Amino acid sequence: MTTLDPDATEEQLVEIGRLTDRSGRRPGLKDGFSRLDLVNKGFRLLFSASWIWVEPHRISARAPQDWARIRDAAALDRWEHSWKESGSPTDANVFTPALLSDPNMHIYGRLAGDGFDAGCIVNRSPEAVGISNIFSLTGTPQAFRDAISLANIAFSPDVPLVGYDSGAALNEMTRLGFRSVGKLRIWLSDDGS
Repeated sequence: MTTLDPDATEEQLVEIGRLTDRSGRRPGLKDGFSRLDLVNKGFRLLFSASWIWVEPHRISARAPQDWARIRDAAALDRWEHSWKESGSPTDANVFTPALLSDPNMHIYGRLAGDGFDAGCIVNRSPEAVGISNIFSLTGTPQAFRDAISLANIAFSPDVPLVGYDSGAALNEMTRLGFRSVGKLRIWLSDDGS
């Protein structure tokens, strides 16, 4: 569930209650404007982050070396294992093989032995290209530059690049030209589901 209106907090709280009643459990929730306080409503804060944005810009059409698009379930399992190893906030499996058939969603990994030592996800919408889940097991900032290159190569360099990050990742994306344009929070049920 994702909030879409920064001023509709009361309506959102009602809808969260309705959805919880219908499904018998609390949904995961992206509070896209960091407006909801759900601590006393059975949720726990997974993390806070900043929305980021950069103007469209053209880059070289050369793909970064050793990166490949993930195209099958076995590679996706290896990719997700590396993503979790890099410090994922959850142990749950998040990425399903159905994502691989979506033409607007590309998952990339930098090959290292039988697995991946870096990765990212890029997705296209009509007005922007999103970059998310950037990781690097070697701790090098090159993965962030490579993710930007992959996003521009996979989709149009004529639309803004967007995403959200926090901490060191936010600092790196800011160094690469992104700017913070708002806050968000991710909430999960506090019952462990």
